[in-house]
Amino acid sequence: MSELTLEGILEDLQRQGVKDSTGRFTLDASQALPKLKRFRLPDPHAYILKLLQAAVRGGASAFHLHSSTGQVQVSMEGVRFPLDRLPSIFLELLDETRCGDPALEHLAVGLHSSLGTRAQCITLAYWDGERGLHIRWRESGQTVEEWKSSGPPVCRVLLERAREDLFRELREKLHGRPVWSLLWGGSAAYDNEQRLLHGTGDMAPLTVTINRKPLRPSVFSFRPFESLWPSRHLFQREYCFPAGDSPGFRLAPWTQAAVSLGRGSLERFGAYAAALKRQGSHHFFFLRDGVVLRRMQLETREPAYVLVLDGDGLKTDFTTLQFVEDDQYREFFRKARVFGLNPGPLTIPRPGMGV
Repeated sequence: MSELTLEGILEDLQRQGVKDSTGRFTLDASQALPKLKRFRLPDPHAYILKLLQAAVRGGASAFHLHSSTGQVQVSMEGVRFPLDRLPSIFLELLDETRCGDPALEHLAVGLHSSLGTRAQCITLAYWDGERGLHIRWRESGQTVEEWKSSGPPVCRVLLERAREDLFRELREKLHGRPVWSLLWGGSAAYDNEQRLLHGTGDMAPLTVTINRKPLRPSVFSFRPFESLWPSRHLFQREYCFPAGDSPGFRLAPWTQAAVSLGRGSLERFGAYAAALKRQGSHHFFFLRDGVVLRRMQLETREPAYVLVLDGDGLKTDFTTLQFVEDDQYREFFRKARVFGLNPGPLTIPRPGMGV
């Protein structure tokens, strides 16, 4: 079976005559394809992170991943997308036709990249609380139908793996993953989508599950600082700051510091700083829309600290999963180093703002 390709989808959209709000024809597949290819992620399975970012930006309350040998299912509860723009979702990546909705753009990059997994079929079903659409992409093109549901908004994405990938995934499960983890659903048995979500999306500010098991946020998405005993104090002091207008991130519901400031009843955080009990390396974690995009260590003779910051406002490259190291980013990092040494509510680093 031939794989699902963007070329085929664009050609089918062109045949259907995609129009803009003025009724003019907007799509030239031969011109759009080179522009859209820039958004293909190096690891196509990272589409799962873009779907998570879409859920965060779209105001979802929960993100559920159920991944098996034959298919991947994602459900975003409470998410809101502009329904009428979903049939031409890939055009949200073109400057000429995008509407500037960050949730929709994350969704477009995710669906675009998922084509690189050589899926044989991708389905998106969305209900906005009053109306719904069911969109399916196959080798033969795109089909759009009404979808009836009930209750609050929900978006469901289903990716059906190609037959050859199904057998490869089965071989990897049987030969490359611990039997105990396969039986009990441990992280050692995770497939590509599960592994990426577990290691990079565990601080997203919403409920996340993997095959019905809650994804517990670690303190920093950093294994050496995790503890089997939540009450253990790994840090001398921790500072927690609210997210404000940015999407922010979540933390584990317990404190691991002898002195904790600012946690209260907060559910979303925009900045977190913790002083370690030893010297060594500073550890930085910068997020964007619920996903950790940058992890850094900096050797130092100063008292070491861990710092987690929401990088909302920093520029990203065409993959949208890498920060651009421009002057703005370098200034942000400089502020972050100062903030880590002396955290305070008036000194939270914000892109484009002074310390």
